[in-house]
Amino acid sequence: MSRTSIEDRRFQLIDADYFRQDSGPVIRLFGRTEEGKSICCHVPGIEPYFYVNTENDLELFSHELQDSFSQVKRVEVVQRFEPVGYQKTMKPMLKVFTHEPGNVPEIRDDIANMNGVKAVYEADILFRTRYLIDNDFHGMRWLQGKGKKINLSGYACDEILELSEVEETDRKAPSDLRYFAFDIECLPEDGNMPTPDRSPVIMVSMSFNPVFKGKETIVLMAKPADGMDDDVEACADEPTLLKRFFEILREYDPDIVTGYNCNGFDVPYIVDRVKVLNNSGHNIDSAVGRDRRYLSYRKIGTQTMVSIPGRVVVDALPIIRQQFSLKRYTLRNVSQELLGREKLDVSAGEMEEHWNDDGEKLRKFVDYARRDSELALELVLELKLLDKYIALSQVSGTIIQDVVSGGQTNMVEQLLLTEFGKQGRVMSSKPDDRTSADRRRLNENLKGGAVLEPKKGLHENVLVLDYKSLYPTIIMAHNLCYTTVLEDGEYNDGDVISSPTGARFVKPNIYKGIVPAVLENLLDQRSETKRQMKKATDDNEYRVLDATQLALKILLNSFYGYSGYARARLYSLEMAGSVTAIGRENISRTEKIVCDKIGTVILRDGQAFLKDEVSITPTDRLVDLSVVYGDTDSVFVHCMSSEGREFTEEEFSREDSELVGKKVAAIVTDSLPDPMELEFEALARRVLLVAKKRYAQWLFEPAPQGWKDKIKVKGLETVRRDWCELTSHMLNQVLEYVLKEGDIQKAVEHVRKTVDRVRNVDVQHDAEIMDELVLTKTFSKSPSSYKNRQPHLTVVEKLERRTGIRPTIGERIPFVIIAGKGLFVERAEDPEYVKENNIPLDVDYYIQKQMLPPVERILGVFGVDIATLDHDSKQKGLFDFTNTPEASDNFITKNHEREDKSQPDASRNQSSLFDF
Repeated sequence: MSRTSIEDRRFQLIDADYFRQDSGPVIRLFGRTEEGKSICCHVPGIEPYFYVNTENDLELFSHELQDSFSQVKRVEVVQRFEPVGYQKTMKPMLKVFTHEPGNVPEIRDDIANMNGVKAVYEADILFRTRYLIDNDFHGMRWLQGKGKKINLSGYACDEILELSEVEETDRKAPSDLRYFAFDIECLPEDGNMPTPDRSPVIMVSMSFNPVFKGKETIVLMAKPADGMDDDVEACADEPTLLKRFFEILREYDPDIVTGYNCNGFDVPYIVDRVKVLNNSGHNIDSAVGRDRRYLSYRKIGTQTMVSIPGRVVVDALPIIRQQFSLKRYTLRNVSQELLGREKLDVSAGEMEEHWNDDGEKLRKFVDYARRDSELALELVLELKLLDKYIALSQVSGTIIQDVVSGGQTNMVEQLLLTEFGKQGRVMSSKPDDRTSADRRRLNENLKGGAVLEPKKGLHENVLVLDYKSLYPTIIMAHNLCYTTVLEDGEYNDGDVISSPTGARFVKPNIYKGIVPAVLENLLDQRSETKRQMKKATDDNEYRVLDATQLALKILLNSFYGYSGYARARLYSLEMAGSVTAIGRENISRTEKIVCDKIGTVILRDGQAFLKDEVSITPTDRLVDLSVVYGDTDSVFVHCMSSEGREFTEEEFSREDSELVGKKVAAIVTDSLPDPMELEFEALARRVLLVAKKRYAQWLFEPAPQGWKDKIKVKGLETVRRDWCELTSHMLNQVLEYVLKEGDIQKAVEHVRKTVDRVRNVDVQHDAEIMDELVLTKTFSKSPSSYKNRQPHLTVVEKLERRTGIRPTIGERIPFVIIAGKGLFVERAEDPEYVKENNIPLDVDYYIQKQMLPPVERILGVFGVDIATLDHDSKQKGLFDFTNTPEASDNFITKNHEREDKSQPDASRNQSSLFDF
């Protein structure tokens, strides 16, 4: 190893870890420079440490630790606050330094069990995380380093530096990251599911952005072949193919390695297959890390974790599952729905035949393989799947691989650890299983947010008022924090905030809590980011800023959930319970202000007034207000005329709604502690309230380019994946008729026609409706692990019997229910098999179990029942003998009148929409 002159480098931080050398642990920072080169920076001289809180004599105990544990390098006496509770003064603790990061877990439990030791703190923090926190460095941000170049073998990087100085810079522009997507094809044996111990990898397709040696794709084949495209490399055999795959990956040197279900299938298969081949005498070098570490994976429960040092591994499948609600998550379906791109298909049963062909079928197989990696890369790039994760990494400080692979807990804890360190406060260790179980039992008594009883029915001109970041602002306004909660003791009433639960917190003028301070900083960042978005002129700049504000929103809303999370380092039932209790009081108080204090708003000359602000004149328009629903952070305020009728659109414009909404919001906000704020969000021209947390709205939201409208649905079955698509499409159309046209009769007729289509479906010829009747469910575990019989499991077993191939774990299995005797779970069948063999469907199951129950929950509000909706044009029923428009109208009107009489006067006095 040799060194040269001092160098300055600025690079975007992609990954971090450490390695051991004789002089001690060395931090490694991986990134890409401004010039587009990959870089690894060594930072020596960083010491691992943890804290010990003890009742023993500190000097004597320090010597005892050093004498008892060879792992202890040195011990310092420091002053620190404990993790939880308001404390006026710091306490002396021991800061224990070790020689190696691995020494910490070796001795922490033994020290914790020594006499006089009250607690051990921060002994379970990863060494690289410790370094980032102590230096306030953030993943995917830019670092400025100064040091010497190292000529060191064994690295797959353009440059290696040993840094003497490193600091974070404020550079915003991202580096030109390299993306590498891959997909493998394995040869099934006699049509059976391929297994790495027996089935070879016959093709690997790779896609690149930017291009690799002028090529966007490369397909490797494990046999010689003629007449292939320029991007196809025919290898002599499978070992040669795999060697070439790893060579290309190392040479391309990507920052992002991705695929579709690559963690679940491709990586484990390749790793296991390489072991089999190497055990047979082959020498396949599978080193892919920037430190030349071999490709590997580990199983944690049902999740497969893949980490490649210096690179980011991104499996597109779980990210798409999180971000998009789809019926099926096959690459074919996802590509069609999200990209509008067709996936070429070669079935598992056809692969052997195509592979053994030397002509058109083989070329089709190659095209099929190529398309899979192309689509995986397109999904990541076109859908901007990484934008949110990059922003979360930059904001929270967490390394991006941890953000992609982990949950929000790590990000919240990294923010808190950083701030705790700045304020001289130690952090608790992660709880053990017993402590977590105890916390879960305590959480059973934790009440959620308030939900006001909805005034069921269809309402027009409803203002949607939202609390801006309700739970975060409650925490800030009331100084709720682990560091401000008061234990038993006497305190001046003027220094204490008491929550509705009886929990007590010190006021911010005495001590401002760490969590409120962190939230205030995040909220300020988000406000500033939104201001920058308004000024952004470049699409890429706007996209980055939008991802940043979304990341800040996610983090803001994570702190409440973290406070009551059973496996959090910091847990406070007092804090979690106080947040929701204050929220419940807030909704109730808001309803009283709207209905009792305000009651009526006067519109005059483009302004809104209260009755006590002006005298009413004949030209004034009076708007009577009532709250028809409220849920946690939203309040729905119904605007009606002073005569108790609905306004027409001409009488009450969108601009009028904004005037009234902002007036009401301002009055409510004035009653709240800073920074809590109620905002006018939208006008619901019509809203259908079905039950608590079940409603649909036709919203108009103010925007710089004018009002934007959309239908918003909550709690109804329009997007549930356990319903067939026909149910979702039918419900969406019903809501269009009800909300946009106010035409209940039209909605009823649409349902009746849809039911009739299903009653008389032709399996072989009604392809469109057949596709919409397909149900899907995830095949999540082996058949023997299911406790109860399930329809998709029946189909899995039938497919395996017919083809010899069992679908992979994690795949969503499509099925339909066919006519016949026996339980419906036994009558589940593969849709393609049904169409090929013209097997009749159980139409009664679809109509009675799938279609009518959810639609009745909507139309039942208007007195429409299932008997009205169940229609068969080929069979006359009682309703059909009088099936004229007039007769149908009368039926619905009478049913509505019958239900209407049971409602209070306020809810009966609705629009002429009900007068059919």
